[in-house]
Amino acid sequence: MAARPSVDHLVVASADLAVGTEWVARRLGVTPAPGGVHPGLGTRNALLGLGDLYLEVLALDPAQQGRSSRFADLARGRGEPALVTLAVARDDLEDPVPMSRRRPDGTSMSWQVQFTGTPLFYIDWLDSPRPAGLPDGGSLTRLTVTTPAPQELAGVAGIEVREGPWHVEADVDGTPLA
Repeated sequence: MAARPSVDHLVVASADLAVGTEWVARRLGVTPAPGGVHPGLGTRNALLGLGDLYLEVLALDPAQQGRSSRFADLARGRGEPALVTLAVARDDLEDPVPMSRRRPDGTSMSWQVQFTGTPLFYIDWLDSPRPAGLPDGGSLTRLTVTTPAPQELAGVAGIEVREGPWHVEADVDGTPLA
């Protein structure tokens, strides 16, 4: 039996990782920790714990210039960092795309994602552990997703879903992540 879908993590996109991590640190008072590189996708990340969830700062990887992917497109040309999407954990993905990265401690991680017609994506960690031991950025206290496809979030707890053009808003311990 499939587990109930749940919010796995929020994604802040930034053209530059240092700029993105500083943007988050100014808002939440905690600097995200280095995560790793997504080989072949043109991106790298930094991570911050949010209780049972985490926040990913996704940025272009200068060592992979010219690489294109759905994730790189979220960060490319972005003047200011912004909260752009979220990942929903599910174990029943259709047409999954394999992904991997090596953590700073050398541990390899492998998982799968399923893209949707919006920036939302689904994630299945398979046998890899979810990111853990991250700096504590607080707890998610509000998450609102406005989407042209509200059915994609059906059954996901903890989200206020509205119909309309794609937009994500979140508060961490009452502080807007905007």
